[in-house]
Amino acid sequence: MNGILSTRDCFAFIQARLGSTRFPQKILKSIPETSNTSVLDHIHNRLSTIFPKEQIVFLIPESDFDLITFLNKRNYQYFAGSESDVRDRYRKASIHYKAKHIFRLTGDNPFIDLESIRYLLEAMTIIPDTYYSLSMVGLPLGMGVECFSTESLLYETGEPIPERYTEHVSLHIKEFPDIHKQYRLHPPHLSPFTEVDLGPLRITVDDPKDYEMICKLWAELGEKDPFFSAKDVILFAKKNPKIFAINASVEQVTFQLPKVNRESKKVRIVYADPSIFGTGHWERCKSLSVFLEINGYDVALSLEPDSLSPNLPHILDLRENEFPLTNQFYIDNTNHLPTEPNSSFFLPNPVAPMFETDSISYFSSPLSTMDWNQVTLPGKVLVYAGNLNSEDSKQIDNFLLQFLNQKSKNDSHNINSVTRIGGSPPLDAKIEYLSRVSYTQFLREIQSAEFVLTYFGQTMMESAAKGKNVCLVGITPIHESLGKFAEQKMGIPYLGSLTSLNQITKFPDVFPSPNIKLVRDAHLKILKWLETIYES
Repeated sequence: MNGILSTRDCFAFIQARLGSTRFPQKILKSIPETSNTSVLDHIHNRLSTIFPKEQIVFLIPESDFDLITFLNKRNYQYFAGSESDVRDRYRKASIHYKAKHIFRLTGDNPFIDLESIRYLLEAMTIIPDTYYSLSMVGLPLGMGVECFSTESLLYETGEPIPERYTEHVSLHIKEFPDIHKQYRLHPPHLSPFTEVDLGPLRITVDDPKDYEMICKLWAELGEKDPFFSAKDVILFAKKNPKIFAINASVEQVTFQLPKVNRESKKVRIVYADPSIFGTGHWERCKSLSVFLEINGYDVALSLEPDSLSPNLPHILDLRENEFPLTNQFYIDNTNHLPTEPNSSFFLPNPVAPMFETDSISYFSSPLSTMDWNQVTLPGKVLVYAGNLNSEDSKQIDNFLLQFLNQKSKNDSHNINSVTRIGGSPPLDAKIEYLSRVSYTQFLREIQSAEFVLTYFGQTMMESAAKGKNVCLVGITPIHESLGKFAEQKMGIPYLGSLTSLNQITKFPDVFPSPNIKLVRDAHLKILKWLETIYES
């Protein structure tokens, strides 16, 4: 697949029915109890932040008329099929909707972890196999999902179908790892919590005790953030373990599956502390870990190197920090240029040789190459302001407000709307403000914008790669010099420093296409380096 995946190919299929034996009508229970938001509503609300609504489909029994009535009232997509053969429901739905990749969910898990879905999507763009099964281990029960290709779902062995396959959709995939490649990833965003025992955490609704616990959890976390994550649950559980004792004794149906033998090729990614160096290093290292896991490596993410294993391959995204280790790969370390076999720049830098005919190797999430079904809105300016304070945010806002809805000589460069992500809340209501967004929403915002104003960094690269009209501002002396470098070498307009914006009365007239080809191959260099180490 390697970056050609489209969100149009991916469907979220949620199997649901009202006739539960242990807890009838559980999927229509309200959370909280006094609300009109059912378990199914919570699932749909969460999935809607990632998938187009027409690609979120409830797969239900054709005789479940009360459920059909409910879904019609909510205007939710559904597909009705066999009540007893759930796998057949999935198969017919996948053919009906022409799905290529399926996210399988169940109607009793209201609080799926959205960040896990992000990394599963990233992994899906990399998987080279036609027949595959993909999931994450190390999540609280009920917060994960599984994925597989439609090719695997429809695969026929020619043997009689065991009854267990009709009720459990993907067992025929998991029980034959020699046919269907099994990928079991570790959630990179939860790497700081590997020591936490997840056994008592049941974030599902199979039983009245589950429902009681779920409602208590919503009161603690959902009232503050309706899309709270697995990380939030784990942090809460460390401080409040008694709440999770409510349903810890509820039994869970499990199956013994074949073990997948896998050669252990260990690697440690050491990233810069987000509280000191910002979140960029952490974000790109999580994506890198997914890429390496899909390629067969056992990855550990850490703030520190493993001093007890000096021969272990280490990938260091720590700026110029270095350690006495045998095998090190340097990311954006200006003491080690990309011309070296164990170094790569994830962002361009003036210290590296670069000519007009060169391509720039950079790294970003594989999702940045995906089609998010967003139409470009003429005149929309997207501003990424990071952690700018109120005064700096105000300077950017005032600069753009002078052009808002003002007819320019070049009609193609009229500014009709401004959306700012990050920084401090705006003083003018004309600026749409998003304090923070998920990465998938961030990509959708980029795709829908005609112009992007930001500072030198990852947003600049991803916007330029998508062909957006990008311009830069210098938020620090370092970013000022990098902005001038980007203008000179990449053709990206540099407006000036923040303090000089009040003197600029003209929005850029020309946004030339960057005169450097952007190539996402930095990760391939890391893979080649690792292969060399393990072959030696």
